Amino acid sequence: MPFYNCKFMDDDGVFFTKIIYSESRRELKKNYENSDNRLVSVKRNFLKGITYIDVFSSKIGYPEFLLFNQKLSTLLKAGVSFIKAIGIIIKNSKKGSFREILKKTELDINNGIQISDAFSSEKLPFVNIYRATLLAGEKSGNLDELLEKFNIYLEKVSNLRRKVLSSLAYPIIVFVFMFLMMFAILVFAIPKFAEFYKGFGAKLPAITRTMISISDFVESNLLFMISFVIVVYFILKYIEKHFDIEIFDFLKIKIPFIGGIITENNLSVFSRTMSILLQGGIPVPESSEIAVQTFTNKYFSQKISNVPNKIREGLQLSQALKEVDFVPDIMVEIIEVGESSGNLVDVLNKNGDYYENSISIKINSLISLIEPIMMIILGIVIAFMLISVYLPIFNLVNIVDSANSISEVDGIIR
Repeated sequence: MPFYNCKFMDDDGVFFTKIIYSESRRELKKNYENSDNRLVSVKRNFLKGITYIDVFSSKIGYPEFLLFNQKLSTLLKAGVSFIKAIGIIIKNSKKGSFREILKKTELDINNGIQISDAFSSEKLPFVNIYRATLLAGEKSGNLDELLEKFNIYLEKVSNLRRKVLSSLAYPIIVFVFMFLMMFAILVFAIPKFAEFYKGFGAKLPAITRTMISISDFVESNLLFMISFVIVVYFILKYIEKHFDIEIFDFLKIKIPFIGGIITENNLSVFSRTMSILLQGGIPVPESSEIAVQTFTNKYFSQKISNVPNKIREGLQLSQALKEVDFVPDIMVEIIEVGESSGNLVDVLNKNGDYYENSISIKINSLISLIEPIMMIILGIVIAFMLISVYLPIFNLVNIVDSANSISEVDGIIR
């Protein structure tokens, strides 16, 4: 995390130092331009604030952000001012990245920056939606109510995301385990058995010979296969970067079952986002511009990115979405009904509920199907390997007897 060792000088010429969090060195200097204490020097502190979570995740977690907003909403309802509420939460927060972000936000607000602009850190979940919600709350004077609605939104999106990830974790773990087991047997176990059987000089069963051939191929071409996969991956990444083609995200939506879940998850979050922004009084063009940024699938994001411009040109939301090929006709028709009746917010909420229920059904179906399928595949693979390895052992006596008989005949002849 970006922490800086800052050296200050007060009016009496006394120097003192502070460790301060800031998004950048330039922003830090700007914040202390009008400070009573003069900022003399700024040096990056690379040791402070680096944790295991910071290394692998640059975002503030949904639960932590949700808890903060719940506290903030409660304090605002109790009549506490926004800046005082932030201060209370900071005092009762544990040290960490989010606490430093809040301290920076408090400083910005005290320096006259608007509340919605003060929450500008890209590490916050749905930062654009959150800033739009705060802006709507500032303009309408109902900041506590809109924060409460944002909390409901964040909780539903967080639950949906957690459900999708936890449901997909099981089949992925089983698949990885199966792959690693097959790899270990092919590379380490089969060659040992092959050397053992080779000493008998007898013809091995076809299934064993097949397994040994596969093992020899994998062992001799392992480095090439790994290099090939890495080279193909970087080539595709290069194509994505320089030709603006989303290959990996396109392939994700083509995976059976999982592709449907990814699609409906993106549509659900889009509907929820549009709903909360429209509730806050944000116009449809501006709401749609923020909502299209919630598409985590970059292929979808490219396809729908032109919707805000089409709305500004005079099209309704339903008409603009109709031109996007992955948006279902039923969603377009529902939104069209909402626009005609003046009930677009409720329609979008119900659309979000519909896709969340659909995702739950798909996930349950996926789990109920994938468990027996993975177990069957795993069982077949294990059975194939065991039979190929141990079948020659069952014939070992015949092989040894055959070898002894040949030795006895050779002895008599001599």
